Amino acid sequence: MKTMKKLTGAAVAGLLLIGGTAVQAATLDTTAATPDDGVLQNFSGFDWHENGGGWIQGFDLTGANTTGDTDTFTFTYQAFAAAIGTTSPTPNLYVAPPGPATGSYEYTTYATLTETATCLNVGCSSISITLNSGAWQVMFDTAPNADQAAGTGFLDGVQILAGNFTFGLSTFTATGPIGPGSLGTGGGFLIGTVTSTNNTYVNPNLLGTTVQASLQFPGQTAPTYTRPAAFNGVATGADTPENFVLQTDTSQNFSVPEPATLSLLGLGLVGMGVFGRRKQR
Repeated sequence: MKTMKKLTGAAVAGLLLIGGTAVQAATLDTTAATPDDGVLQNFSGFDWHENGGGWIQGFDLTGANTTGDTDTFTFTYQAFAAAIGTTSPTPNLYVAPPGPATGSYEYTTYATLTETATCLNVGCSSISITLNSGAWQVMFDTAPNADQAAGTGFLDGVQILAGNFTFGLSTFTATGPIGPGSLGTGGGFLIGTVTSTNNTYVNPNLLGTTVQASLQFPGQTAPTYTRPAAFNGVATGADTPENFVLQTDTSQNFSVPEPATLSLLGLGLVGMGVFGRRKQR
């Protein structure tokens, strides 16, 4: 499972490298009192736990559909961090059950996506999924309490990062029509932008930089994962063909422009301003 996440992340990184964006390291302040934590160096992102939950709502494709049929639905995701992308040790990171559930702080994420699924075959057991829009946030909590079974504790920390997703592709193939009880596998990626950075915890400011996320949908059922009873206080209820919950495994990475790149950008903006003033004269 972890291998697939790394491969997906590498593929997305390759896409970003095409744009020629130079990146440097950031820091993440855990505000932990022990000497082993504090300011984490070379912060690059989070590996969200494979016990993440994805809630699909308004999915109307069934076995009666055929190739090319489409449907727009909502996908909500919540998870806690299994690991932090950093070169610093993080012995105090709290990883909720089925993790060791020890530590003094935790990170959680919550995202809501609007996506469109397209049937790739008759019976719609294989679909492609494209992103229409999405928003995400990352929370930091010094009173760890994330509970996937209850679906609580994911949004009660301090927001350290937030943003949107503007582009994404994924696929899913199951043993029958997509829905509860139809096991399958799939995955893909999302790309977006950071729109908010809390500089008490993250430096330099990542505002306007790229965020990339891998996606994996194992389609596994309990007890392989813990089915959430709620998302942000809203009960999931029993699974139906239109509304159902499944295990989702992701990672999320951030890019930071090099200081030289920022300097060139600043000079470019100044140059444009001078040119504009000259043109007006």
